[in-house]
Amino acid sequence: MPRKLLLPAALLAASLLHAQPDSLFITEHGNTTAYAVVYGPKPAAERFRLVGKYAFDTTRTAVQIDFKRGKPSGIYRAFYPDGKQLLFAVYGWGSLHGDWTEYAPTGIITVKGQYRMGKRDGTWAFRDQGIVGHYKEGLKHGRWKYYEDGKLVRKEKWRKGELKQGGTFLFGTPRKP
Repeated sequence: MPRKLLLPAALLAASLLHAQPDSLFITEHGNTTAYAVVYGPKPAAERFRLVGKYAFDTTRTAVQIDFKRGKPSGIYRAFYPDGKQLLFAVYGWGSLHGDWTEYAPTGIITVKGQYRMGKRDGTWAFRDQGIVGHYKEGLKHGRWKYYEDGKLVRKEKWRKGELKQGGTFLFGTPRKP
């Protein structure tokens, strides 16, 4: 290999070794697309924000995540390719711990809930699907309600991830798509 090409090839190889490839999966209109995301090298600082860029256009931010002592700790945000917010989440010392909010491309909240020590916990609303339910330590627990066109069509009772016998109640006749 001629010497003129050695330096550019070495620089390219070094930059690829430092970049951390990742994917951001975005679902729109029932279709999921995987977008490649690239990160620069992680800083050696105790606290820092890691920013991932879309590989197809490195001027566009795909994700931002705060780190403390080498672990995710703080705010995590993901963005659609056009810059609108896709996801807001909170990490606490390495695992999801706090709010979780997903947004449609229009800015409407589609999913809202919370994590505790990396597991879903408390009330979760899957607004785009018309579902509201409760989790306890990552398992369905308590009442789950299902809506169609704003009307309650079904209720379920769960305990530690298992549907309770006789715990499903239907209301009216659900319409089929």
